[in-house]
Order: sequence, then C-alpha cells, then structure tokens
Amino acid sequence: MTAAQVAPAPVAPPVPAEVTDRFRECAKDVDQGRGDLRDGLRWLGSRGLLGGGLDTRVALIEAIAGECMSSAFSLWAQGMVIDYLDRGGADETLVDSLRRGDAIGVSAMAPALRDVAGIEPVPVLGTRLPDGGVRLDGPIRWASNLFPDAVVVSPVRFEEDDSRAVVGFRLSADGVTVRPSPTLLALDGTASSSVALEGVHVRAADVLTTDLTGFVRAVRPAFLLTQTAFCAGLAARAATGAEQHCTGLNAELRPDIDDVCARVVSVRDRLHAWASAPDEPGPADLLRLRLEASAAAGDATRLEATTRGGAGYVATSDVSRRLREAAFLPIQSPTEGQLRWELSRYA
Repeated sequence: MTAAQVAPAPVAPPVPAEVTDRFRECAKDVDQGRGDLRDGLRWLGSRGLLGGGLDTRVALIEAIAGECMSSAFSLWAQGMVIDYLDRGGADETLVDSLRRGDAIGVSAMAPALRDVAGIEPVPVLGTRLPDGGVRLDGPIRWASNLFPDAVVVSPVRFEEDDSRAVVGFRLSADGVTVRPSPTLLALDGTASSSVALEGVHVRAADVLTTDLTGFVRAVRPAFLLTQTAFCAGLAARAATGAEQHCTGLNAELRPDIDDVCARVVSVRDRLHAWASAPDEPGPADLLRLRLEASAAAGDATRLEATTRGGAGYVATSDVSRRLREAAFLPIQSPTEGQLRWELSRYA
C-alpha cells in the first residue's frame, strides 16, 4: 500500500487546492482557540461552497478535515442546519445567510437520533402556545458553533401527549443561557458547550416539523455521511503520513500501515459512492461506515505518531494535533457505544 492509494477517491468531486491551503494555514490557531472558525465559514460562503449537493459537501468536509478537523466539524454543523431548514420550509432569507456564512448554524439534533433509536427521550420540553408557537424548557447537553446569534435547530418533546417536533431559534433569544466553554483536548475553537433553555419562545413559523421520526429518517443519511467525511479526511491524512515514514526500523510497522491504508480506501470508496446515491445504503450500512471511519482514524493517527517518533510527540505539532482530534471521534454523537448498540439491533 502506498500513499497514492489513500489519495482522493476517483469518484469524489474535486476540491480546489486553495481550500486545503487556506485551512492548513489556520489549523494551529483554530485548534488552540486563537483563530475564529467563522472566518473560514465566511470564506467558504464567499466562494459559493456552503450548501450544495451532498457529494460536493462530503468531498469538501473530507478535504478540510485532513488539514483542520475543527473547521471541518464546524462546516458539518453548518451544512446540516442548512439541510434542516431547507427541509422544514424555513425562510429562504435565513437559509441564504447561512449559505453565505453570515449566519452560523448549530446542530442540536443528536438527541433526536437517540430518541428515534429508542435510547432516551428528547430532553428539551415544549409547551404549545395559543399563537401556534412553542415555549422551550430544558437542556441542550452539548453543541458546537455556539457563537452569538447563531441559529439553533433542536428537537422538542411535549409531555402532554408524548409527541415531538423540530424547531429553530436564535442563540440570542430571551431565556437562552450558554454555559462557559470548557478547555478541550482538541477542537478548542469550535465554541462547544451546553445550553440551558428557560421559557424560550419559538414562533409558529419556526416549527420545522411535527414528525420527528420522518424528519430524522430523511436527514440521517446526510448526517452520517458528512460525519464519516471528517473521519475519513483525518484518517487519510494520517495514513499518508504513516506511509511516508515507514522506513528504517519503522518498516517493521508495514503490515499495520498496509492494513489501515486498506481500511481507509474501503471507507472512502463507500463514502463517495453513497454520497452520490444516498438512498442506496441501508441504515446499518451507514452506521457501520461511520463506525469504521472513526476506528480507522484512531488507528491511522496512532501509527502516524509512532512513525514520527519524538517529532510527533511535540504538543504543537500537526501530528500531535491529529492524534488529539482522533480522540474526539468515538465520543462524537452518535458515540461508538451508540453505533455499536444500534448495529447490534440489525444483527
């Protein structure tokens, strides 16, 4: 297996070199919380690269993840919020502002996937109001892109009849409290924390759907494939690095490096094929691909760090950053535990 064999998949739409160059240059500052992710989103928006077809989004997220996982993760959330609002018939002016990067999107939909899977109910509670709107109370336990006035999309549960809905609201709305962001092992620039909702008013026009199950089934392919994209981008970049340094004593690692390179190629082949035809894979296929991509990234970053020796152990090195970024993937919702639990239901 050679580095060329973990190069961009032939079926993937091309990503301009200026994109990878731009995000490579900002990666260190963004990772350490000194850079502003919103600059990257606006830069992409000014070039018409936010939104678009799923195959293009997957290729873009994957390419950026190879240089800056924080930026790729932020882009994933931005794209999903655009998807949610599009599907829910939201105001086109708002959607356009997200496509330009002028507005920032927060995907708080992980509880929706857990609810539909039967794991736990949505924690945000809703009260129906006479004007057709909804009052929100409860926690958003974790979300990213929590910048001032960001657009949040979240599920809500109504206790009186155990029904569900999906709503949108601004982070600047009355009754929204964003907790201080903790210091993270990596991705410190993603403005990630928890949010408390107390009496937050959502207009009737901002209720995107009252069919949570149908909504989740519709968005789940894009949700999982774009997450797989940032796993695959990190995995491919690290596998290439390991391959390039498989010399001297490191030649003893050849079987392990060949194995991880083959796994990355397998993940990427399916990822790009399914991004072009998202109705083709079944739910278990998507879950398995996401799980395999996360595992490949973890193994690839470990091997890259091993082949680089002391140079990779320097805290500020790109190799060290990728190792820390990979540690995030098993806990990103759906977590490794959730993926394995859901897959066990298909056995």
